[in-house]
Amino acid sequence: MMSAVASANAGTPALGPNELQGLAAVMSLLAQAGGIDALLGNRQSEHRDKRLHIGYSEAAERLNIPEKWLRERISTLPHRKFGKFVQFTEEDLRAISDMHFVNPGMTAEREHESALMTLQPSKRSRKRF
Repeated sequence: MMSAVASANAGTPALGPNELQGLAAVMSLLAQAGGIDALLGNRQSEHRDKRLHIGYSEAAERLNIPEKWLRERISTLPHRKFGKFVQFTEEDLRAISDMHFVNPGMTAEREHESALMTLQPSKRSRKRF
């Protein structure tokens, strides 16, 4: 134990075969991941993440829907327009996905609330003679 403390204080600790294997494994993983920045999330690894806008085909692919569906409903969907070119951002894709969120349990509550809303008296005052 004293020798380990002495070698640590000496500045260059001696590494055994197990430590060298572990270090080699860590270095290999870092090389495969693209460095420490990629592991920490400081760097975008995919090309499409670097682009600000994407077209119909990639948007449809990312949403896992037919391109025709997007084209037919473009007037009701969030998008960007550059002249005649329609483009989508990451926020647009998320908004499109959120627009079509379905929660079956909430449907019954909404119907119940809307039924109660129809039973509430009007806020308009009546003229009395």
